[in-house]
Formats: sequence, structure tokens, C-alpha cells
Amino acid sequence: MDALVLGLAIGLAAGLSPGPLLVLVVTESLRSGWRGGMLTAAAPLLSDVVVVAGVLLLLQQLPSRTLPLIGAIGGVYIVWAAVSTWREASVELSGEETSMPLRAALRRAFVVSILSPHPWVTWATVLGPLTIRTWQESQISGVALVAGFYCTLVGAKAVLAVLAARGRGLLAGRWYQLALRAAAVLLAVAGVALIVEFTPATLQR
Repeated sequence: MDALVLGLAIGLAAGLSPGPLLVLVVTESLRSGWRGGMLTAAAPLLSDVVVVAGVLLLLQQLPSRTLPLIGAIGGVYIVWAAVSTWREASVELSGEETSMPLRAALRRAFVVSILSPHPWVTWATVLGPLTIRTWQESQISGVALVAGFYCTLVGAKAVLAVLAARGRGLLAGRWYQLALRAAAVLLAVAGVALIVEFTPATLQR
């Protein structure tokens, strides 16, 4: 029970923390409705398989510049997503929730989640060691910790997706365009922040 509560707490904090994926969840909900937002929120369930494998198998063997390089590349990709969102804001809002294929929404969220340094840092410094220690004490507790983490990580973002999608119905015309452009600006800021933070480390010898 203690492990489950701890996992729920860590996941909730991560799920509500500002970041590129959270902005993308809101953006996708405004653009494609709750289905797109929910798929975007669920992206960590897929991408973190790669993250966990990378942390356990690769990061300890690869150069120290690996994580900063991932962060810098992620920043570039997020800026590209921001530009794309800004361009799409010029399209008038229709009553249909099909402005972007759901597979494309999930794919973009998957890439953003993998290229964001936050999951890598979380698993490498906090969740990974904590999960291993808990697993050694009790396998059930180890599973409960991870399950609780992803329950609130995805759940918090899913709730925000539904709220944003409901607010979408109140937006029309120029207000919809302004909302998407505001989301695009937030994505761009997040992307530039990652580039500025991690690019110097990738250039060090």
C-alpha cells in the first residue's frame, strides 16, 4: 500500500507538471477533441518502454552527452510542432473532430515524450532506483509503485484533455485560432528552453 501511494503521488506530480507533453495534450484536445487529447495523454505508456530500456541498458554505457543530446533534439522537434500548430490555427474550426488523424496525434506525442529529457531524468535518478529497491523488497510492491505512477501520470493528463475538449465547444472562429496560437507559443517556449538548456552540454568535449 505504501508503494502504491508513493507511485500515485509521484505520478500525479509528474502528470500536472508543466512541460511539452502537457501543452501538447491541451493543444490536441483543442484541435481534435477529447479522443486526440486522451491518446496524447496515453503516449507515455508506449514511449516509456523505450525510456526504461534506455535507462537500464544504455545510459550507463553511453557517453555523458547522450542525455543532453536527446534533450536538444527534443527541443528542435517541439519547436517544429509549435510551428505546425501555429499554421493549423489559420484553419477555421468545424464541428467535426477530425482536423488531425488520431494516429498522427499519437505518433507526435510519442516522439515528443521520447525526446523530452524529463522521463529519462525521472527514471535515471528517482523512479528507476526506487523501483529496483522496492522490487527487491517485494515484487508486488514494485509492480504497485510503477502501476500507481502511470495511473496518475496518464490520468491527470487525461482529465486535463477532457476539460480542454469541453472548453473547445465554447471557442469559435477567432477565439479558437487564438487558443491554438497561444498553445503554439507555449510549445515554442518549451522547445527553445530545452535547446538552450541542453545544447551547451552536447558541445562539450
